[in-house]
Amino acid sequence: MVPAVRLLPGRPTISPSTVFYLAVALLATAPAWIVEHPPLQDYPFHFATLRLIHSIHDPAFGFSEVYRLALLKTEYLLYYVVGDVLAFFVGVHAASVGMICLYLAGMPLGMRAFLRAIGRDERLSLFAVPLSVNVMFCMGLLPFVFGFPIMLFALAAAARHFQKPSRKAGIVLALLAVATFYAHILPFAVFGLGCIVLFPWTRPHRWIPCAAPLTAGVALLAWWVLGSKAGGNAVGDIRGHEPFVHDFMRWTVSIFRDESNETWFEALGFVAVAALGLSIGERDRCDSAARGWFIVPVACVLCYFTLQGKLGEVWLYGQRFALLALLTMVPLLRMPTGGRGLAVGAAALLVCVGSVVNVCKHFIAYERQEVGDLDDAIAAMEPRSHVAGLIFDRMSTTMADTYVPFLHYVSYYQAEKGGVVQFAYTGFPHWPVQYQDGQYPPATYPRLRLRWEWTPEQVPIQELFPYYDYVLVRGYGFNPPQGTYHVKYHGTRWTVFARDGR
Repeated sequence: MVPAVRLLPGRPTISPSTVFYLAVALLATAPAWIVEHPPLQDYPFHFATLRLIHSIHDPAFGFSEVYRLALLKTEYLLYYVVGDVLAFFVGVHAASVGMICLYLAGMPLGMRAFLRAIGRDERLSLFAVPLSVNVMFCMGLLPFVFGFPIMLFALAAAARHFQKPSRKAGIVLALLAVATFYAHILPFAVFGLGCIVLFPWTRPHRWIPCAAPLTAGVALLAWWVLGSKAGGNAVGDIRGHEPFVHDFMRWTVSIFRDESNETWFEALGFVAVAALGLSIGERDRCDSAARGWFIVPVACVLCYFTLQGKLGEVWLYGQRFALLALLTMVPLLRMPTGGRGLAVGAAALLVCVGSVVNVCKHFIAYERQEVGDLDDAIAAMEPRSHVAGLIFDRMSTTMADTYVPFLHYVSYYQAEKGGVVQFAYTGFPHWPVQYQDGQYPPATYPRLRLRWEWTPEQVPIQELFPYYDYVLVRGYGFNPPQGTYHVKYHGTRWTVFARDGR
């Protein structure tokens, strides 16, 4: 047996197992920093929003003249608060990358914590790594997926507190419950269902001490439902609308055109089946309190098939539960002991490494072959300007056709040089940044018409001229009338039109 490592006298020891999983977590972060422009559809939005929040009063960006913060009106608060704190130390760009790293690294570490809390083999946490780079992640729904590892750590804290209630464990659980809520409401909902399943219902004397730390989370949920516009709209229209095709792979792991990620997912499935098969006849050491955990993935599957594609202001609503079902199935697996367990663990690790390498290879190909001269186009525009993005050529030859990774690239200008950009989520009730009264861009009260960014050919010149100083164009289709805009920069992928007389 390998002894634990003591870093300094009097300091806690770190076991070789912990060192191993920290190394796995570090490996999992590679897609976040391997390229400058990851092909995540909404990532430029979140990058620019973090810049707005962090630099709202910096005159170099000119934000305070147009925008105001509305942080307390969003349930996405935690993502931007943590990112803002990081930005004070490493800058906004590195903080944006760091937030993706926290998610990717947190997935295996959070799953490990939960597995250990319910008595499952921690090696099953390796299954979380290939599932981390998924459809919702590549859609750029970063606050949503950021809630996954926090949810797992919160469930681990709940399981430990329910097993042995204490003041310290209760405080940790309360803090993680609040953090999960402010990460995203859907991971918080799964956390709540998990708490119901894990709760010690057969021991009434534990009910009050076990439930007390959850009161803060329940109070926040009540506020969201009764006191927030986004929550009220969601509850009032819980079944949603906009039906979608129930293609499980499309909403979980189909992220590249060449289907290589599906191949690695299938390999992961074979390892899972092997783990279950080779465990037959062995004693299950899982905590009996977790016997009902199967209810959680079953509930996610039911939500996937019964809910629809849009709820209030939230798109891709029912689709998200396919991924949540997949993730919550991992604790139902079993890992065999002895040599069989080593073989299955080695196979799971091989799938981890292979899937991460595959993702990095595709991200690099996207950066080198498709992003093009974006940095030169941004350099051609003056700081603090008004910039509209018209993306005619928005599809990728690397990513699956589910994604439109170039759709929001105009936000890179705002993240680097400030000013006002369009399209943006500013004006939507769930967004942490809003326009000041009287500062709405043309045709933007309270927000642009639906699918403005998807139909650049339908944008009239009156919505662009003279408000926007520049128009950033990818592809062909923008032919401004004489006396409005002229070409200032023309590259291989991007064109910048400047307002005449600027």
